[in-house]
Parts: sequence; structure tokens; C-alpha cells
Amino acid sequence: MTDHDEAGRESWAKRTALHLVDGALAATERSAGPHPTPDQIILLREIARRALWHMPNSDDELKKLRDFFKLEKLRQRPGDDEPPWP
Repeated sequence: MTDHDEAGRESWAKRTALHLVDGALAATERSAGPHPTPDQIILLREIARRALWHMPNSDDELKKLRDFFKLEKLRQRPGDDEPPWP
């Protein structure tokens, strides 16, 4: 597999995930607010759980995701340890 193939797969996966998650959120949309509703949070958590269940190396993936979110949080909101929603 070439780097070009890997980049194409990453791009396809990101676009597909965007559509899937946005569709799931739209299916539970109850308010026009910018923050997810409790129903949406539960749905997203279960989608993530189900996705990780199907990955053969889910422990490693969880570690990578945790590191990604730590770095992303620092990049976007330095010094802010709380998510932007309640």
C-alpha cells in the first residue's frame, strides 16, 4: 500500500464518518442549540463503543484517541479542562 492509497482511505473514512455522525445527530435533533442534547450524547457514546468493539486493537486505538483529544484540546482551548457543553 502506498502513502497515496493510505491518504485516500483516511480521506474517505473522515468524510464517511462525518456523514454518519451528522445523520445520527440529525435523527435525534430536538433543539436548535449549538450543544449536543443528552439523547445525542448517549447516541454518540454508543456509536463510539460499538465502533471500538469491532476494532481488533481497541486498547491501542483508545490510547491514540485519548492522546489526540488532549493535543486537540490544547490547540483549541489552552488551559481549558472543561468541554464547551454541560
